[in-house]
Amino acid sequence: MKSFLKVIAIVAAIVLLSAILAPIIFPFLPYKFERVFNRLVMIGSLIAVVCFVRIRRETLERLGLIWHGKQSLYFLIEAFVAGVVTLGVLSAVKIYLGQGVWAPQVFSALSITLKVLELIATGLLIGVIEEFFFRGFVFTSFRNNLGWGVVASVIVTNVFYSLLHFVSFEKPFIGPEPTFFDSLKLVAMPFAAILKLPSFWPAALGLFLFGVVLNLLLINSKSLYPSIGLHAGCVFFIKLDGLFTNFSNDSVLLLSSSKMYDGVLGWIFLLGMGGLLARGLKRRVA
Repeated sequence: MKSFLKVIAIVAAIVLLSAILAPIIFPFLPYKFERVFNRLVMIGSLIAVVCFVRIRRETLERLGLIWHGKQSLYFLIEAFVAGVVTLGVLSAVKIYLGQGVWAPQVFSALSITLKVLELIATGLLIGVIEEFFFRGFVFTSFRNNLGWGVVASVIVTNVFYSLLHFVSFEKPFIGPEPTFFDSLKLVAMPFAAILKLPSFWPAALGLFLFGVVLNLLLINSKSLYPSIGLHAGCVFFIKLDGLFTNFSNDSVLLLSSSKMYDGVLGWIFLLGMGGLLARGLKRRVA
């Protein structure tokens, strides 16, 4: 209980500090206020890990961050490619079923090369930050520090992971010059989002399932790099696919939208990909 209260106190301090800093740095960044606030919370959490946890080899091992040379690189690349290929096949199936239309934008060779490199970097950045925060920090804290079981830790971690994506589902009015009180509106959004769950439950369920898959990769490989790779690959493909394909909003619950994870077909592909990857990783590590 003492450890739990300590974690709550640290999280509250991070949220409060993020609420103070977000309006200050917002004018200097090319992002929406909500994203600035969310990223500050994540960065604050990572800094808290460094400050409150003694970073030794055992700690890095526990977080799945030890770099084992070729093995870690292989995990990262294999999972990245698996995410791209799986969503590529899903996109092709959706086009075949009439849910999408191949309509590529016109790019020069140089611009598309730079765009691909930019999206790879974006995918890796999001993968590293979110996986270290949710799977490396939140999940391992629940499982190891608070003594929760693996199943309970996976469920709570990914409910948190899923709902956090809908902080701004019902956007509060935020003017061009946000203040501390606008930050407080965002702090309340995760709780308000729960009340709106009937409006976005397919996407929330998809993100929950995706989070479970990412956790499964961590558990089976004892490394965070497959989770980072898969997360990065999926983000990369979804952003890239938007430049080449137009998706319909018809039959979203069955076939999913451009998000890929908010319909039955997307869930099936995600779970199938996760099952195969996790199985292969477990066999290789064993």
